[in-house]
Amino acid sequence: MLVAAGCAAYSHEAATGKESRLMTKWNGPRRFVGLVCILGAGCTSLREIPRREYAAQPERRDVRLETRDHLLYEFDYIQVAGDSLVGFRRRETEGPIEDYGRLIIPLDDVAKLSARRVDWYRTSLIGGGVIAVAVAAGLSNSNNNAQGNSSGGGKGGTIP
Repeated sequence: MLVAAGCAAYSHEAATGKESRLMTKWNGPRRFVGLVCILGAGCTSLREIPRREYAAQPERRDVRLETRDHLLYEFDYIQVAGDSLVGFRRRETEGPIEDYGRLIIPLDDVAKLSARRVDWYRTSLIGGGVIAVAVAAGLSNSNNNAQGNSSGGGKGGTIP
């Protein structure tokens, strides 16, 4: 709905040369929502889990497993039970019920286990960069507006 209204306002602005109130009214919230989306998604990275910590959590999400035979598996979530690791991967099905495939792997066969986590260092770097660009654009815009609205008030340009 807002996209259609925004497109209509944009085409009205292009046709008449006047700025639409709708576009300026939603400008601040639109920027805020964009910033929240960027920071909320974050940068993720795979972090290796030490073998002694496999069973530290009852369930881990977004896991990549490499076996001693160099086979790679990616699971939506895993559970460690006793001397086995049970990996679950969502299957694509039609209908409202989610179906998961299950694979049981002995812990002795696991060579490397990694979990995907949000990397707050990278996320803060990107977020800080986005904020810096937004502040610079705002300052640039305010300087341009201040220069364009000034009035000299004199006769101007005559040389005696």
